[in-house]
Amino acid sequence: MGPTHDVCALGWVGGDLLGTVADYPELDEKAPLGDFTQQGGGRAGTAAAAVAALGGKAAIFGHIADDEFGRHILREFDELGVGRDGLATHTGHSSQFAFCMSHPASGRRTIFYKHESMPRMRAADTDLEALTDCRCLLIDTHHPDAALAAARVARGKGLPVVLDGERPEPDLAEFFAASDYIIVPASLVMALGDSDEATGRESILQYKPAALVITRGAHGADMYRGNELLHQPAFAVSQVIDTTGAGDVFHGAF
Repeated sequence: MGPTHDVCALGWVGGDLLGTVADYPELDEKAPLGDFTQQGGGRAGTAAAAVAALGGKAAIFGHIADDEFGRHILREFDELGVGRDGLATHTGHSSQFAFCMSHPASGRRTIFYKHESMPRMRAADTDLEALTDCRCLLIDTHHPDAALAAARVARGKGLPVVLDGERPEPDLAEFFAASDYIIVPASLVMALGDSDEATGRESILQYKPAALVITRGAHGADMYRGNELLHQPAFAVSQVIDTTGAGDVFHGAF
């Protein structure tokens, strides 16, 4: 009997409020919103939603609160068919959320966010067997103790581990060592190499991943696999309005 899910994702699950403005206001100024919507967000949450939207069977592991953001997140996962038995709901707390203000004229955005009030998940709080009942494990760095433990269990079962890395942080080297497919933005590679991409790239490749993928926004993505370099151009878009979640969707599609 095969695994229950194609992909299990563990990490950041939150809510997003997204609006557009024709002109960014200065401090003490006001600006009218154009389009406005509420959506589920978070790195692992959005990746799991992308897997399901693309026809895969996905499950999400993480935590939310029993507030309005949490209820909205649950509804969206249910609509997409994402398994959420591993998504813990905490009473009397607040979910992580962000307000994303996009500027369609430039395609750029500003994000204001607030962390959830719950402590980060630990391995002892996580059903690692259920989390690795899949063909592929996707992790971000939001719950480091639980994610690293899950990655080790997955690799012990021969399952590929995909890492969504975003920024420099204390446990990043452990995540690199525990992952098979490392996906990071060019900005992180530059930061790791003190503004030299080649140095930053080698600092990741020393962990010998099956592949390193560097995302470059409008310039597509590069994948380093052994001695091979593969380039994926970005899709042509007539007008970029809001890039919120673009990287997370990439991870889910990958």
